[in-house]
Amino acid sequence: MDKEKALEEFFRSLKLVSKNASVYSAQHPLFLQSVEELKKKIDVLLNVLSPLKIGFTSQSLHVDGKSFEKEKIYQELAQSFHFRRIKSLEIRKGVSVEELTAFLTKVYLSLKDILKEGGFRHIFDKEDISHIKVEELDYFELLRGEGEEIKDIWPYLLQEAVEQKDDRKIIEIADNFERFVEHSKAKDFIEDKELKGNIDKLLAYLKRKEKEKFRKCSKDLLKSVVTNKGLSKETRIEEMKTFFEDLSPEDLASTLVEEIFTDDNFDSLSFQLFSTLTERKHKKIVSSFKKQTKEKKLLIRSPKIRQKLKELMTGSTGAVISAIYHQTLSSLLKDKSSKESLALDPNLTRKNYRFVLLNLLDEEKRKKRLISILEQILGEWESIRNERDLKYLKSLIEVLDRRKSDLSTEQAYIDINKNLLSFLVDSAALEGAISPKLRDLADYLKESFVSSKSYLDKIFMENKVNPQILKLFFLFYPDNVNSLNQRLSERHSDIEFLKKIIESLKEIDSLLSLESLKHIFSFGNDLIKEEVLKAVQQMSTYDGNFLLHVLEKENLSLRKEAVKILRRNESTLEKAVEKLFSVSSPFGLKNQILLENIGIIEEVELKEAKDMLIVLSKNRFFWNKDLKKEASKILEQWDERRD
Repeated sequence: MDKEKALEEFFRSLKLVSKNASVYSAQHPLFLQSVEELKKKIDVLLNVLSPLKIGFTSQSLHVDGKSFEKEKIYQELAQSFHFRRIKSLEIRKGVSVEELTAFLTKVYLSLKDILKEGGFRHIFDKEDISHIKVEELDYFELLRGEGEEIKDIWPYLLQEAVEQKDDRKIIEIADNFERFVEHSKAKDFIEDKELKGNIDKLLAYLKRKEKEKFRKCSKDLLKSVVTNKGLSKETRIEEMKTFFEDLSPEDLASTLVEEIFTDDNFDSLSFQLFSTLTERKHKKIVSSFKKQTKEKKLLIRSPKIRQKLKELMTGSTGAVISAIYHQTLSSLLKDKSSKESLALDPNLTRKNYRFVLLNLLDEEKRKKRLISILEQILGEWESIRNERDLKYLKSLIEVLDRRKSDLSTEQAYIDINKNLLSFLVDSAALEGAISPKLRDLADYLKESFVSSKSYLDKIFMENKVNPQILKLFFLFYPDNVNSLNQRLSERHSDIEFLKKIIESLKEIDSLLSLESLKHIFSFGNDLIKEEVLKAVQQMSTYDGNFLLHVLEKENLSLRKEAVKILRRNESTLEKAVEKLFSVSSPFGLKNQILLENIGIIEEVELKEAKDMLIVLSKNRFFWNKDLKKEASKILEQWDERRD
């Protein structure tokens, strides 16, 4: 059997084993039978390819310098092994059914279970697998992913990093601590003794060597715990206090400020839990809390925040906060300067509130808080737009640009960018240009993630059509003109819409706008085609080859419009004259086209065609008598005018 055929049968057998492994137990006859069949396929393959080495990517297999990726079976096998962090697999001669069975029952475990067993290196040692070798991808790369698997793998990676005392891995674990606690349940930090012990070790290490990371991780853990609604009365809350003993009153106070002012999930029950976890430092926390809230007094002017403070005081979730905090919140609500400011200048208060949100957006580290702040800014969007607050938008753009790596995949971030785009489009249309005040916004969106589809939706779904909008499209997406043209094709029957597009493209007068005009010509009816050619007549650039093709294929009216453009340049004019009279007309079969072209020469007074007319005027064949007559007539007229 040749190598290609042996490989194909091996992959199909491996796929069958994979399916059986996901359905049946390791002792099931169907699974065991499929493993034995796989062993036979491997033995055949090893006779022509030894050892058998398979590389895996997320979408393809690689064997003996060849890629396998187009068929579904290859993609599914690649995804399965890649998901389990297997970079490559090597099978050597002598592999037994027992080794294959042991390997295949383990390879389809969950990531959590694979890590729990110490990875494939430990699994192979334990199962005495010597004829199969696996190269694993770095499991730490999963920490930077977007999925919830971090909840399962983080504890095991933490344990490994702590046991190995690997400084690099410990720092990487710390940098992803926030994402882990976001996906975890607070009770796990107590009930899982091993996890709790490793978190203690992590925090102790960070306290010694990375003070700022220690503060951030401790605060992230505290925020997660106090807003977690999964805690039961039986949960041993007291045991959690050890996590936060080394946080300063200032850090605890800043955590409380951030929770109250930026987290919609922080309620009176959360406040009560915070109070329980930090009760040994209440007086110092309250003192720092008052100081920090005075620095953020503009927040308290917000009606939304004032309402939240009232709800925290009244225990809207059934929990009652301690007296010392109740008194503190009450004093904030009674603050005279806040009330007076709110009453005297609500517009200034609203603007100040927006800038405070912006400051929080710039400084906040925890993703779910960032998203909450973005959503609050979105809530203010109508007033921002109506007030055309360009100063705020410029600042917002700068902050969004700095936080792009943290937020670019979040829906709230996408929505804000779409709103910015909409504002720019509407403003450009209103002002008839991109004013200097809008330039920062335009430059930001040019580099932003906003897709051309989002922009095209403004044009084609909301019918926002004018030269400035299309000019912005060509500025932002010069490589996506095909997308624009495709959408134009879909509107081929909307004559009025196409006329607006043509008029706007004419005013832009660029190579890109010319390409779109040519595309409209390709699918338009005669009326639209004529509109396109008339538009090109008023542009500084044109495509000579395209227009020469018009002379060859299109009707009289369109040929005439094309000639008007081609005569602007000596080179294209010469080609145009040649094209008009190069029509092959044996025995006069196509003389009607030549007569029409002579009519074009006469109407536009294209005297550069005089030599061609002279040739026709001397034609001796009787079937060309009409051509001869028309050519002679025009030559006589030109001679008379010259005299």
